[in-house]
Amino acid sequence: MPQYSERAGFIEETGLLFENMGMTRMAGRILGYLMVSDKEMVSFDEITKVLQASKSSISTNLKALIQIHFVKPVSKPGDRKTYYMLAPDIDWKEYYDQKLISIKYLKQLFEKALELRVSKEDETSLWLNNAIDFYGWLVKELPALMVRWKEEKKAREGNK
Repeated sequence: MPQYSERAGFIEETGLLFENMGMTRMAGRILGYLMVSDKEMVSFDEITKVLQASKSSISTNLKALIQIHFVKPVSKPGDRKTYYMLAPDIDWKEYYDQKLISIKYLKQLFEKALELRVSKEDETSLWLNNAIDFYGWLVKELPALMVRWKEEKKAREGNK
């Protein structure tokens, strides 16, 4: 069993990664804790106590993690508390299908920005063109990648 300090370090590392990805550090810390906890589900109070954070911060970040389907709230019969666990039914393909919608929208915004610019030959326009090219490539390639993922996952599950 890993030492407490190793788990604490992992929780902090996950927090920093989430912060670098544009989410909050606390959302990452919560997810990190759920990943290394020996319990399938943990209470709100436990998360607050272990992470030494305010109830409002934990609540806000749990809502964000639930919204992106990483965490699932659950209840136990006869227990009034809400518990939280890693979402066992997360569909990673669906998660990235939703990301693809955002990527398409971002590409459209870049295209609109380029249309609205007076100069099409300056550094900003070059940046926009590069972004449009990259996001166009992602829009084209991600669906095929997700199909491959589903096929490989199905094949692995068939081998069990």
